[in-house]
Amino acid sequence: MTYNLPGLRSCFTALTTLAVVSACGSPVQNPKAAAATESAADAMHTVPHSQVLATSKTADSAEIFEALGEQAFTAGPDELALLVGTASQTAHGLGGLMPGDISQQLDGQMMAIREAVTRDDRAGIALSAVEAFRLVVSRFPPDTRIPLPVSYLDYAGFRMQADLKSVPIRWEDADAAMAYAREQWSAVESRVKDENLRVRFVNELAALDSALVKRDAVAASAAVIVELDSVDALESDFQSQ
Repeated sequence: MTYNLPGLRSCFTALTTLAVVSACGSPVQNPKAAAATESAADAMHTVPHSQVLATSKTADSAEIFEALGEQAFTAGPDELALLVGTASQTAHGLGGLMPGDISQQLDGQMMAIREAVTRDDRAGIALSAVEAFRLVVSRFPPDTRIPLPVSYLDYAGFRMQADLKSVPIRWEDADAAMAYAREQWSAVESRVKDENLRVRFVNELAALDSALVKRDAVAASAAVIVELDSVDALESDFQSQ
């Protein structure tokens, strides 16, 4: 998915709390470790998107970080600066609506993004952007008809994509994101109305898992794109219910 942001040309249940560090040194969390911050209390902090719109003046707060994560590897310097600037403004606008610890986590990811920009560390930018996406979408869902596990499937796909584009490839982190994706799928599989889509997604996850096990970067990269496209279809399925 690619989103056009205003003013731009194109614009993660936990088993461990171990934090990992990316090859560049920027602090990013293992998908399962990051999930340890998601609890039943999170629902109390979820803010309707209409309130976010009024407060931050952004139409698609989570998608801004999604776009940065997707385009981190391909954007030119000027475009990247615009993407990071918009993400920074969005984080600032949302900070007051988040619990203090979560707001600090978002600030930390933005700091990691800016530091990665100074090193032209595209993997570091992408990984911190997808973590920011997870933090934001868990509290400011753009569409309440779509279950959070579907958005977390998006997150898992984006993280695997960033892992596979990193040098060296972050295979272990991609494995953890794959396991996280399976957990999220288990939470919503029975609620998908479109039987063909349900079967297709099961097969696509199996293909992605197989490619990761084989350490086949080409096949895994292609399978992640398919998974992300199918998450779009899952979103449409829930929106139609």
